[in-house]
Amino acid sequence: MPETATGDKRLPFLQDLTKEEAKSVTHGDFWIPEDEREIYKRALRTLNEAGVPYVVAGAYAIYEHTGIYRKTTDLDLFVEPSQVVPAMKALRAAGFRTKLAQSHWLAKAIDDPFFVDIIYGMGNGLALIDPDWYRHSTPAILAATPVRVAPAEELIWHRLFINERHRQDMADIAHLILCVGDTLDWQRLVDKTGPHWPLLLAQLQMFYYVYPGYRSRVPDWVLANLLERARAETGHELPSETATRGTLISRFSFAIDVNEWGFRDLRDEAIREMKASDEIRAIEAADVWDERARDTTESEVPGEAPEEEETA
Repeated sequence: MPETATGDKRLPFLQDLTKEEAKSVTHGDFWIPEDEREIYKRALRTLNEAGVPYVVAGAYAIYEHTGIYRKTTDLDLFVEPSQVVPAMKALRAAGFRTKLAQSHWLAKAIDDPFFVDIIYGMGNGLALIDPDWYRHSTPAILAATPVRVAPAEELIWHRLFINERHRQDMADIAHLILCVGDTLDWQRLVDKTGPHWPLLLAQLQMFYYVYPGYRSRVPDWVLANLLERARAETGHELPSETATRGTLISRFSFAIDVNEWGFRDLRDEAIREMKASDEIRAIEAADVWDERARDTTESEVPGEAPEEEETA
């Protein structure tokens, strides 16, 4: 993190914030209302006792890596697909109502008015949660319960694809790089980004713009590698086939491309392929669901808010 004049590694002092702004950038303890906290404690302890491996992501993971507190209304837990059914069985036995919200990536354990998101894939269908999320996680305490927190590398990778009009995660990525960039496994992050490296390059350029005095948070070879890839593509003819990757990062902003301009929807194709996988079929067929939401992924009305907050 940036150093103050006294040498303490703290975030810069923020002045003249509105009350609403202060809620989103407070650098302090992660506070959860007592009634909500008890629900989360029951869910976390249930999974721990059942031996289900999971990592805490979302606002709490951002807090653990950056110290930035952001009020949240749910708890995001990431698990591998093979752990979804055991997790939901345990949570159902503990009194939660189970809901298959989006069959290729999202389930919910509900105790009204609170709920826990059990996330096992990307909303855009590009990937399922893999062992790296747990393998590289770190221990922490949430709601007086031992947990594992999602690694910063995977959090950045996941957030590269969240660019909806109502939500985009550029600031989270910038803050993660600022606070823990010098300890990141950049090779793993570059490898995981794979063919979607232009999104990482774009975020690095944004980071350099936002924090011009902290370029050292990113090893020189990372930018050099990505710029070399960009140079290699310069002047090359791209496939003439009309397709858009825009829906992979924002299904609403690029809906017009598909619905009116005739572009192939690569998000829709990725989701269809994911749903056909054995892992997802097993989740859909399980008898652990009290409720199944109408799967709206392929038939949403542009402009309507999605059912879930996480859009990638």
